[in-house]
Amino acid sequence: MLPLRDVNPSRTFPLLTFFIIGLNVWFFWENYQSSEAFAEALLEYGYIPAEPFSIERVLTSMFMHGSWAHLLFNMWALWVFGDNVEDALGKVGYLVLYLTSGLGALVTHVVLYSHSEVPVVGASGAISGVMGAYLVLFPHAKIWTYVPPFYFTRLSAQFFLIMWFVLQLVQGILDKFADIFLGAAGGIAFAAHVGGFVVGWVLALLMRSGKGDREGPFDYLS
Repeated sequence: MLPLRDVNPSRTFPLLTFFIIGLNVWFFWENYQSSEAFAEALLEYGYIPAEPFSIERVLTSMFMHGSWAHLLFNMWALWVFGDNVEDALGKVGYLVLYLTSGLGALVTHVVLYSHSEVPVVGASGAISGVMGAYLVLFPHAKIWTYVPPFYFTRLSAQFFLIMWFVLQLVQGILDKFADIFLGAAGGIAFAAHVGGFVVGWVLALLMRSGKGDREGPFDYLS
């Protein structure tokens, strides 16, 4: 399933979401000057689980991507879900949620694949956290969705995001079994998606509770 757009207008201009998208595009473009330079950049800026912990690598890995398609799909998902979460949580809360979700996603992947020397790159874990927050804040919003190969439909955010999470969880379990029994995991860090989503979901619950669990932006558009 591919989210196309949500039917959930934001009340404020999503400046931080624009900035994060721009930073991701700029960082990728700066390191995509040649195939050799790009391969070196993946090793330099990606997070390698088998190496010692590095907060710098945590941050750079969140803004590095493996291909133009990887970047495009991630930024599109951030655009669909990020503006409303930024609107509800404010700039500071949104940034805390984004970065903490990215960290949580990486920690989840590293715990499960601590032996791996393959660099992890991409904003998927942080964006998964934004999606987890969206589930808490806007469960009844509608998401225009493309279901391959030819089906377009409008789903509730609650249904779309829970289905997406279950798919990531199932694929993550299968990927871990492949790693254990075949010694070869796939090329997508599904465990990071699951970890980031859970962190974003929990943080949004805490932030909503801190705002008195009131209605309004936290239960917007049925």
